[in-house]
Amino acid sequence: MIKKIRLLFIINPASGKNRKIAPQEVVQRFFADKPANEITLFILTGDVKKDVADITALIQQGGWNGVVAAGGDGTVKLVAGCLLYTDIPLGILPAGSANGMARDLCLPENWEAALQVIADGVVKHIDVISINGREISVHLSDIGLNALLVKYFERSGVRGMLGYARVAFKTFYYRQQFAVVIDNGAEEVRRNAFMIVLANAGRYGTGACINPESDLSDGIFEVVLIKQLSLIETLKMMFSHRPFNPRKTEIIRARKAHIYTRRKAEFQIDGEYIGKVNDINAEILPRALAVYVTAGR
Repeated sequence: MIKKIRLLFIINPASGKNRKIAPQEVVQRFFADKPANEITLFILTGDVKKDVADITALIQQGGWNGVVAAGGDGTVKLVAGCLLYTDIPLGILPAGSANGMARDLCLPENWEAALQVIADGVVKHIDVISINGREISVHLSDIGLNALLVKYFERSGVRGMLGYARVAFKTFYYRQQFAVVIDNGAEEVRRNAFMIVLANAGRYGTGACINPESDLSDGIFEVVLIKQLSLIETLKMMFSHRPFNPRKTEIIRARKAHIYTRRKAEFQIDGEYIGKVNDINAEILPRALAVYVTAGR
């Protein structure tokens, strides 16, 4: 007897607009010849509090074999927050402008191939970063330059790499170095930096490697300080797959970290602009999230 698989798909309708077919159509077509699977589609409304409450209520009904986020890193973060410690695997259908978490998990960009990963059912448990006890970061969060870029990008109304290119020079022009104190419990570090990254993963959605020490399941996150920054480094962050110049960066490993900046600076979590902050407490949540991965990862 073929086992029935129940999958809940959380679809961000703002994602994948540049494609000829909507994510839900691809999902329905992919599973049409797999009658043993039960597929439920939930379309996000944009009202985050309501969406989270509705998704949580659906998950609590029980019986789900997996919940899939169809969108970018922000959608992945939203769904992941509803799945912590449930052991229900999170699947990713990469449909955003820059799909950083999918890239770090080496998931295929092709939607049919990504759905096949979910259908294959290989699961891995990964860490998540808790931020100030209220937010989580599954991928990469940062203070400073890149958060400013995310802010400009969100306000530009242009998506994709073209949108990033248009705001790149503006971001670099307004860059500012700031004083920061980082305490990871073992030492207190005082530096000046253009950017501070709370790195659970290793690469931005553009492919730029910010954290070559990344391991999503090691119970550790990295605080990456960008101490020197040129226009070339800014463009590398957006368009290059090469790592940052190690002479211009410093990496501090931590299970917990308190980060304080003398003045408030821009802050983003997993590709979503949060606002200006100057005080952050971050803590790793080891293996708190189950995710679908390609076999052998």
